[in-house]
Amino acid sequence: MDQQSTNPGDQDTPSSSIPTQQEDSTVDKGPIFFHLPNAVNGEFCQWFPSIFTVSTSQISSLIGDSSDAGDTNPRTDEHITFSCAEQFMMYCKAGRFNDTDTQRRVLATGSPKEQKHLGRQVKGFDDARWDEVKSDVVVAGSIAKFARNWKLRDKLLATGDRLLAEASAQDPVWGIGFSAKHAMAHQQHWGENRLGKALMVARDHIRLNETMYCKR
Repeated sequence: MDQQSTNPGDQDTPSSSIPTQQEDSTVDKGPIFFHLPNAVNGEFCQWFPSIFTVSTSQISSLIGDSSDAGDTNPRTDEHITFSCAEQFMMYCKAGRFNDTDTQRRVLATGSPKEQKHLGRQVKGFDDARWDEVKSDVVVAGSIAKFARNWKLRDKLLATGDRLLAEASAQDPVWGIGFSAKHAMAHQQHWGENRLGKALMVARDHIRLNETMYCKR
């Protein structure tokens, strides 16, 4: 992710068929790196295809909007369906600044690349105001993405308490600023890893409320 998006690279919507890698937190205590949606651990990428819903009232609470997240969904308890976490984030980003036109356009495309592009065009955008809510938005999106999909939930919980790190060499804000290949040699210089931290918060929440989400 970069400072205004979750982009892992310039590619369109990925296939959900990705390489598999067994995670056993009892054997390996090191960080778990992820980046591209079609690579190992791609499920943790914001661009990974994942259908989930979030209520307009929850979105309004997240972004501080009293108008129920824009006039695209006027009923307070209506649920909006998202195709990936990137779409959710960019929808909320536009909603933070009452840009309902961009919200509609974000929902209209299934391409994470286009969703990111639209997010960079939000009218009235202000870094400081977005900074106030963006991490909470990504945490909420991650909970919605992983909690109700048992395959994704099992993947996330199987990481135990290991550090999750977005190994994006170009992004020291949402990622660590280094590729997985070079990450451990430069750990003292890692970036903020906001996406990895959001995923770990979501993991803790889902684990604590596992009985709520255990139905398959």
